[in-house]
Amino acid sequence: MKPLPPLALVAFSVACGGGPHLSNLRCRDASRCTDVEDPLELLLAVDFEDGSKTFSAGALELRLGGQTQRAIVLAEAFAAQGIAKDATRGTLAIDDDLVLNQLRNGQDVTVGLLATNGRREQSNEADAKFTVRLGAAP
Repeated sequence: MKPLPPLALVAFSVACGGGPHLSNLRCRDASRCTDVEDPLELLLAVDFEDGSKTFSAGALELRLGGQTQRAIVLAEAFAAQGIAKDATRGTLAIDDDLVLNQLRNGQDVTVGLLATNGRREQSNEADAKFTVRLGAAP
C-alpha cells in the first residue's frame, strides 16, 4: 500500500471533520469596538464552522493574552441570537468584558476565543490585537 502524500492527508482530515473552526474575529461595528457605557466591554463577532452540528452544545472561552478569563455556554448564545442549534456555520456576536487588573494605558493586548463543541472537540483560537486606551487622549 502506497502512503498518501502530505497534501492528501490534509484534505482527508478536513473532509472527515476535524472539529470546529473559528475565523474572522472582529469588532461588530467598524466605527467603535467598545460599548458606549462600558469602555472595557468589547463588542465582537466571530465566524464559526462545525460539521458535527454540535457546536451549540459546547462552550466558548473568552481569552486575554492566551489565558482564559471566562467561558460562556454556547446554547444560550445560540438561543439569544436566533441561531439554529444544529447550525454548521454562522456568526456569533460576543460581548467580552476585559479584566484589566494588570494592563496599563497604551498596552497592546491579544483577545482570543477558543471553542469546544458538543463532542468535546476543540477549535483553533481566533484572536485579534487591541490597544488599551483609558481616559482622555493624551
